[in-house]
Amino acid sequence: MDMRFVKGLGLSLSLILVFTGLGPQHPAPGQIGASSDWAVVDAVFQNKCVSCHAGPEAARGLRLDSWENTFLGSDFGEAIIPYDAENSLLIELATKYKKGSHPNELGTEALTTDEIESIKAWVQAGAPSQNGEIPFSNPTDPRLYVADQGADMVSVIDMNTNQVVRTVNLMKLGFNHMSMPHHVAVEADGSFWYLSLIMNDKILKFNRNNELVGQADAVRPGLLVLDPSGDYLYAGRSMMSVSPPESMVQLKRSTMEVEEIGVLMPRPHALAISHDGSSVYLSSLAQNRVATFKNESGDMIFDEIEGDRPHVFIGFTISPDGKTMVGTSEVTSKAFVFDLTGQESVVLTDTIGVLRAPWHPVYTADGKWVYFGNNWTNTITILDMEKHQVAKVIEGVNGLAQPHGSATSPDGRYVYISNRNMAMPEGHSKQDHVYHPRYDFGDNAHIGTVLVIDTTTQEIIKIIETEEYASGLGAAIIRK
Repeated sequence: MDMRFVKGLGLSLSLILVFTGLGPQHPAPGQIGASSDWAVVDAVFQNKCVSCHAGPEAARGLRLDSWENTFLGSDFGEAIIPYDAENSLLIELATKYKKGSHPNELGTEALTTDEIESIKAWVQAGAPSQNGEIPFSNPTDPRLYVADQGADMVSVIDMNTNQVVRTVNLMKLGFNHMSMPHHVAVEADGSFWYLSLIMNDKILKFNRNNELVGQADAVRPGLLVLDPSGDYLYAGRSMMSVSPPESMVQLKRSTMEVEEIGVLMPRPHALAISHDGSSVYLSSLAQNRVATFKNESGDMIFDEIEGDRPHVFIGFTISPDGKTMVGTSEVTSKAFVFDLTGQESVVLTDTIGVLRAPWHPVYTADGKWVYFGNNWTNTITILDMEKHQVAKVIEGVNGLAQPHGSATSPDGRYVYISNRNMAMPEGHSKQDHVYHPRYDFGDNAHIGTVLVIDTTTQEIIKIIETEEYASGLGAAIIRK
């Protein structure tokens, strides 16, 4: 197996792949002219690209001197997204760049229409190698799913290389424009992933190959969590729904059958589940209370949280040892620390003041830190969970633009924070920090980002551009 290194990250990546199996819209290698397609594209690269994009000093870190090197990406991210020519950077630069078609804008010979069409056809066929191998098809590689809420798409990131390697276009699957994909939950083995659609009132089920295999009706679904020991998925309601049902969705994953569980509080939103699946924790956007649903008995226990106004709980995260839960509140800008070791419900043990509008929190794999973006200040807060205090605030980074979702890689090496990058009302966001895309294509002013944070150094090491309004993130949660 050919093991190579990702430029600048020192990560080994297998690019000799063992599976394709990407469904009817993604033909198997034997069904496409893989050898001739790559030969044509390689000839274009050799003739017009490798003078700049070859060797260790390749421009922008992008090497086009071999099939394998092409998929190591650039200093910033991927150049090609297999099966998605329309959103592949290499093609966008050749066809949409406002400074002029690349490489012609640098004074060199432009790609011809035929050359561009050949590259498009090759990408749309999955960007196969001469032997028909499809990049990033190894079923064991960890995936991060990004709900691009403004684009009706999902970006799929390979967490070994931190590149977008697939996209899922919901409109091509028959869903409406502005279906608003919001949040993702992923099976521990990566076999299936689930997506909430706010405006289509749906929860969708996809397999590892990004094929839609099931769907269920649910009014304005928001955050999703999976029962780690059973067959259920639970969903709260989106913040965008003013008067949603006062209930929580309980979905049976194997059959996609839905039941509604009454929670007796308005606008249920923040959601988490215990590691053994016995308790589901839910809070209200309108009331200062946390509900604990006992899965076996069906009991619902309520705990009131003191406050002179609604805290507006945004999200919960549970520590790796299952003993502690941290919740964030948009309006009162606090992190609430709950003890989960009791038999019945949660016990509030501490509150930590933070910057405005803390959004979705996530524990690191070692349980020492909690990360979350601050949506109104374009910052990221890191909490020290041993001392219950703010350890660090990351700010002034170009990619920080209304941070929203969070996730960790299964190996604990990275924390990911998504960013909406939308126009916001005065006072909600530092306007001078709104992200400007690296390349102006005329239609990507509000492109979303995902920030990659190295948990060892607590520094942002990469900005991944996705599609418009990157909101919820989902990755498989591996519990040891």
